[in-house]
Amino acid sequence: MVGHKYVPWRRVRGWTCIRCGTCCRSFLISLTPGEAMYYRIKYGPVVISLNGKYYLLPKYDGTCIFLHSIGSGLYSCLIYPERPRVCRIYPFYISEKPLRSSSSEEAIYEYNGEILHVYIDSICRGVNRSSNIRYVVRKAVELWDRMGRP
Repeated sequence: MVGHKYVPWRRVRGWTCIRCGTCCRSFLISLTPGEAMYYRIKYGPVVISLNGKYYLLPKYDGTCIFLHSIGSGLYSCLIYPERPRVCRIYPFYISEKPLRSSSSEEAIYEYNGEILHVYIDSICRGVNRSSNIRYVVRKAVELWDRMGRP
């Protein structure tokens, strides 16, 4: 497992998912309590609890239990239509407060008159593969707001 390397969104040209699976192989997939209950009911014992937080049970190699290799270095999610909130928003990190280690000016994003702070995890191999940053940030913030703020 590796750590996140968040950079303010204004330092990035764009993002597109290239289906490399890095996100599903690098992190434990965190769940809300509601998601944990849903996945337990639907899929059985696929959720673990660590220090009071819920995660998808990783496979023996640490990858997400629902990650599936389709060959040629490409991956798919076996539960894509119902994937967790964190997976829908990744590689974006959105907060009402800036990260301590960051220049807050470059992370500022105004949404419906509110100041938010948006970062992108630079370990994602899809970062800077496109020139659509304003579009994808807007979509990520809308999704974050619609799905309920943490």
